[in-house]
Amino acid sequence: MKWEYGRRHRQATILRRRLFLGIFLLVVILMAGYAVIRSGSYGFSWSVRNLPLDVSRTQAENDSKESSRSEFLMDTFVSIRAIGPNSEQAMQAAFDEMRRIESLMSRYVPDSDVSRINEGAGGESVKVSEETFYVIEEAVKCAGLTNGAFDITIGPLMEVWDFGAEDHAVPDACEIEQARSLIGWELLELDPLNRTVRLPIEGMSIDLGGVAKGYAAREGARILQEHGISHALIDAGGNIVTVGSRPDGKPWQIGIRDPRGESMEDTIGPTLSVVNCAVATSGDYERFFVHDGRRYHHILHPETGMPVETVWSVTVMAKDSLYADMLSTAVFVLGPDEGIRFIETLDGASAMIVTSDGNTVFSKGFEEMH
Repeated sequence: MKWEYGRRHRQATILRRRLFLGIFLLVVILMAGYAVIRSGSYGFSWSVRNLPLDVSRTQAENDSKESSRSEFLMDTFVSIRAIGPNSEQAMQAAFDEMRRIESLMSRYVPDSDVSRINEGAGGESVKVSEETFYVIEEAVKCAGLTNGAFDITIGPLMEVWDFGAEDHAVPDACEIEQARSLIGWELLELDPLNRTVRLPIEGMSIDLGGVAKGYAAREGARILQEHGISHALIDAGGNIVTVGSRPDGKPWQIGIRDPRGESMEDTIGPTLSVVNCAVATSGDYERFFVHDGRRYHHILHPETGMPVETVWSVTVMAKDSLYADMLSTAVFVLGPDEGIRFIETLDGASAMIVTSDGNTVFSKGFEEMH
């Protein structure tokens, strides 16, 4: 019994020692683990410390997300390329804004401000939106500066030529003369206080085709910026607006279409490097038809009622796309010599003209701006 007791006692002692040693080792392990966590050297601490890096990586991916799309509006294809967070939503908002502007300023939309002005010609003044009044007012200022080379009352001539028709025909001299008698920007009656527009003679009509796309592109760019986009490019039928630079920090590269090139990819003149800039090109290749070997295009001279023959295309660089749009048309109508002299009187604008003999003419500031 004593032997048996002694053996059991020794076994109990061994068990107690093993239990004590196990508890001691567990405590040591727990303390070591706590020290590791506090020091941030391994394991869980490493994951926690690197979680902000993962978040930053996700944020960087969102910031660099690129979206692009094209839609047909304002009688042309409009494309937007946007890079930044929520680029899809921002791009959709920009398209919505540009379509809203079209609903106000297109003469092809029955209840637009412009349609109501035209329908009311010879009658009472028509109250319009603040935006429409602003664009018309700026167009009238441009008409004054260019002695009518840019004239939004050219509507009757556009109707006579009807470049949107399937069967094109050259109008006769009597039709052109009748339309010309209804043209005159100085006849427009604008009332800034009541925000009304009046065409005093029945049959008069305005056409904002030479300015509305530039304005819409400008406002589309504004919407993109309001949605957090800092890198974008909008092309509204030759009216290009850039927001910031390219994502890599380099300028956007814009090629000028060759008016007699075989495809839209053929370019002429220098490649433009632009940041936060507008580039507008007016060309005789946009809407035209050929009759008896002669090209008839949609850029008409208000004084003759005929397409301008001295120029193939005009590209204007400016900070504001509304003005770039108007100026490209105005310079086209003025012609190479007078057009270059005019553009050089303006601050912040420059031009390149492709003349009817295929030569390129530059204003003094053009090389400096691109």
